[in-house]
Amino acid sequence: MKIGQWDNLGRARALLQKQLGQLGTDEYASHVTVNSDNGRLRVLVACDVGVIDYSYSPVGPDPEGQWILRGQATRWGSVRGLRLVTDAQLDGDVETSRSVWRFVAEEPRIELSASSDDGDMAIEAALAFARACMQHAG
Repeated sequence: MKIGQWDNLGRARALLQKQLGQLGTDEYASHVTVNSDNGRLRVLVACDVGVIDYSYSPVGPDPEGQWILRGQATRWGSVRGLRLVTDAQLDGDVETSRSVWRFVAEEPRIELSASSDDGDMAIEAALAFARACMQHAG
């Protein structure tokens, strides 16, 4: 998935798209994690220059105040320790399956997981981001 396909970005979408445009980068895939307790976002973008790790959170303690987008890019040659792990189980009685995917990177620190319980869209998003990282990392 790409930035434009995520429904949960809110006001951060325009900032992210502007930043990626200013950088002149080609986005391969992105992944968004929302902290359900406070609404803070972690946005990971795999692009031609590397992995950009964004945080979108309040400037101060007031979640109703201003928010800031902060990002840090890691060049592909510096991305390390990528692992993609999966577990799948078939229930023979009802012929259904359950799968869990987990993508981990040591640098930058990334831990993503998605399961059948999260739905096909969550799995597709995690795998698209993992695939982009694994194809381009050094």
